Amino acid sequence: MPKTPITPITTTSMTPMTPITPMMLPRVIAVAVAVLLALAGAGCATVDAGLPAQARPLVTTAAASPPAPGAPAPGAPAPAGGAAGCGDPQASLRPPPVPPAPGAMPAGTFLATIQHRGYLRAAVLADVPPFGSINAFTGQFEGFDVDLANRIGRAIFGADGHVRFRATTYAERIPVLQRGDVDIVVATMTTNCERRRQIDFSTVYWYETQRVLVPLDSPARGLDDLGGQPVCTAAGTTTVDTLRRAPSHPLVRTVPNIADCLVLLQSGQVAGITTTSAVLAGMAAQDPRVHLVGPGLSNEPDAIGVARGHPELTRFVNGVLADVLRDGTWAALVQHWLPALRPPPAVPVPRYTDGG
Repeated sequence: MPKTPITPITTTSMTPMTPITPMMLPRVIAVAVAVLLALAGAGCATVDAGLPAQARPLVTTAAASPPAPGAPAPGAPAPAGGAAGCGDPQASLRPPPVPPAPGAMPAGTFLATIQHRGYLRAAVLADVPPFGSINAFTGQFEGFDVDLANRIGRAIFGADGHVRFRATTYAERIPVLQRGDVDIVVATMTTNCERRRQIDFSTVYWYETQRVLVPLDSPARGLDDLGGQPVCTAAGTTTVDTLRRAPSHPLVRTVPNIADCLVLLQSGQVAGITTTSAVLAGMAAQDPRVHLVGPGLSNEPDAIGVARGHPELTRFVNGVLADVLRDGTWAALVQHWLPALRPPPAVPVPRYTDGG
């Protein structure tokens, strides 16, 4: 089957969300279907920011990309001194005391390579509002994670418009880094010891908990009530492990994209959905016939993924995150993308491998 090209689009930061009226629904549905079909046909394809022609690489599927020179093979054990012992899975490399100025990345570093290339390559989710999704009206990536990636790009280049976004699924988040397809992954990815044996992580920028979503008329009040029934989540996530360990023994149903779970729930093919509470709240906002139930099932500290072998990039990203957490940007992003969270979540406190 021939690959369907995806039209280049531009990206903006903190774009206001357009309210949907009943008369607009046919157009919204048509555009959304076209976007989803394009993504499905192209696999994990690249969607471009408005870059000059000489800065644009060929659009390729993730599976066609060879491993980056010197990068560990997918699933390879961590090198000596890496995450084999793990330690604190939420701690990362301390930022440099004096970060490089935008547009002046240190010569000979991977940051300089990114600057010379002309854009930062970032993998984000395309169907998980409010963290990463494609706006059906504008065709632009938007969300909490998208804005964080834009902030990192601005810190490197000194201006917006230098981030090339790549749509990814949950299961592809680590492989796209290991192959060298992207520089960073900002896609609600939980940091843990198992994953740190494969890639590097920034400090934590979002703390979440896993919960359950069921129809309003369901008698279930939590995962304990769903034993022997199909419960949906996305493949390649830590929620799969939580489901498999559940004492009630629900039937695990996995799909490539978490948005597919809502379709299965609406059609009665699964009894519930489990993932992080913020994502489930976004689903409940789309469909008033469903609601969240039960207590939190696990703690999910989310961090930005970085390919191994580029500690200067990890330190730089941590410096940007430290500024975002300190200068009020993080709180503003929460208010913009997750205004219904009451009380608002506490600002994460960065933890570093060398103390602090």
